[in-house]
Amino acid sequence: MDFMFWVWLGIIVVSAVIEFITMDMTSIWFTAGAALPFILSAIGGIHWAIQVAIFVVLTCVFIFALRPLAKKYLLRNANTRTNTEALIGKECRLLTGCDFETLGSLKINGVVWSVKAQNDEKLEKNEIVKIVEIDGNKLVVKQVNKED
Repeated sequence: MDFMFWVWLGIIVVSAVIEFITMDMTSIWFTAGAALPFILSAIGGIHWAIQVAIFVVLTCVFIFALRPLAKKYLLRNANTRTNTEALIGKECRLLTGCDFETLGSLKINGVVWSVKAQNDEKLEKNEIVKIVEIDGNKLVVKQVNKED
């Protein structure tokens, strides 16, 4: 085995480890780009400059052509809302009423939440409300029949 065999093996291992640690979809393309030069160096007879040129070309092609496609398909669910963000837009029945001075409450998914009205309006017990935002540990709600 010549020297370049170990260089390509080192690049493959180091870039794969970096990708595993960061999960940024950048280093993996160096791993893929080094695969063919690694194989060519194992076979032998290919000048190191040609191996480096192949590595540079393949890595650039992978980064600029495949990375956007891979990110699009592999990370398509990356913008999934968190559990609390998923509450926004849900309609619920108030357990206790609220107004500008007191907080109300509602139960959703088995959890009782403190509630305040969106515009400090008065909301009555058993009224159907829609969650419009989350303010700290309180849900901000509005009446369902009011479309402000």
